[in-house]
Amino acid sequence: MRVFVNGEAKEFERDSLSLKELLEELGYKEGFAVALNETFVLKSKYDTTLVKNEDRVDIVAPVQGG
Repeated sequence: MRVFVNGEAKEFERDSLSLKELLEELGYKEGFAVALNETFVLKSKYDTTLVKNEDRVDIVAPVQGG
């Protein structure tokens, strides 16, 4: 399966995986927001939201400043 993460193609051996599994495989822990195909996903839905072939995942870290 090929998924685009922040615009970069990533290959996975499975046909689908949960958003939580994807984030764990990529080493993400805390402190970010995630959009799947341009729609932000609530953190409480990461376990049940499936990522499929050709999906686009954007991982956004908050920016501090002022």
